[in-house]
Amino acid sequence: MPVEIKPAISKKDLNAFVMLPYRLYKEDPLWIPQLIMHEKAQFNPEKNPAFNYCKVQFFLAWREGKPVGRIVAIVNRRYVEKLNRNCGRFGWFECEDNRETANALLNEAEKWLLEQGMNEISGPMGFTDNDSTGFLVEGFEELPPIAGSYNPQWYNNFIESRGYTKEVDYVEYRITVPDSMPDRIRRIADLIKKRGKVRVFNEKSTKALAKKWGHQIFDVLNETYAELYGTTLLDEQEIQYYIKTYLGQVDPEFIKLAAQDDRLVGFIIAMPNLSRAFQKAKGHLFPTGFIHLLKAMKKSNVLDFYLAGIRTEFQGQGIDVLMSYEMGLSALARGIEYAESNHELEDNLKIQAMWKLYEKRLHRRSRVYNLPLGT
Repeated sequence: MPVEIKPAISKKDLNAFVMLPYRLYKEDPLWIPQLIMHEKAQFNPEKNPAFNYCKVQFFLAWREGKPVGRIVAIVNRRYVEKLNRNCGRFGWFECEDNRETANALLNEAEKWLLEQGMNEISGPMGFTDNDSTGFLVEGFEELPPIAGSYNPQWYNNFIESRGYTKEVDYVEYRITVPDSMPDRIRRIADLIKKRGKVRVFNEKSTKALAKKWGHQIFDVLNETYAELYGTTLLDEQEIQYYIKTYLGQVDPEFIKLAAQDDRLVGFIIAMPNLSRAFQKAKGHLFPTGFIHLLKAMKKSNVLDFYLAGIRTEFQGQGIDVLMSYEMGLSALARGIEYAESNHELEDNLKIQAMWKLYEKRLHRRSRVYNLPLGT
């Protein structure tokens, strides 16, 4: 039967859109099923403030009455203005192992973006840089973190066959936590403490973290990431959304804050790895999914880094070393053996410098592709 591409408009369509990966990857031991309630929320214009400035079209591929592929075409108006380029995006691409289906999905996304006045397309990217980004190109044998890219290898061969070329790569490192904090790192941290007036600490509760520091964390994030690829500034509504959605779910011991008096100048956000717990939960918190998550929060031997930022005027003063040192002490106390960096732009040497004093290996790489449209 031929494949048919239709816009996903109804509530039933969007439910099929969300649930497709759970069928495609059901037997894959390395796929991490996301929480279904969170997946539905991020695609809901009434809940996700990114819809305020993103024009979006969802598409589903149907064959014999069953969904077999999906894609989202996105115009992020803020990003278009920032780049001064009419560059649209595609994201959340998933497809059966069938090139006909994959080509039909990309054709529809490219056609829709041309109709919106776009003359190029990049992807996979989400509404913002906080969403899933890039096709995995290296590290297919590695278990990804819950926020990591994952896809079959044929996606890359397929998209390159359509003429898409590399725009940027993101890299991820696995950092070995030493058995004890090396004297060299301790001495460097002590020296930085004596020379500066910045203190590094963590709050004892998520409530105190969100109330006192939540807004400042995202202010620092906006300043730090302002010029990075793929980013747009978060507005007040988005900041409140992320504080409510994420800061209430973290372990405050692994949120290291750097402050001068009451002004936040830097932060690192990490969490115990929840990948195996998410697999056991199978997309649901209830009736038992939350139990797997709670156990992993206390017993995981891997720590996942998510976000880090330092105000521009404080960069180059060793604050990154102080924060990673304090994070290392907390990791040792919790029995952590490895840390996983979040994906980092391969040329972002400032963020990669945080791991320079530790043993590490590059173990995953993901790629964003680009294609001119209408040529």
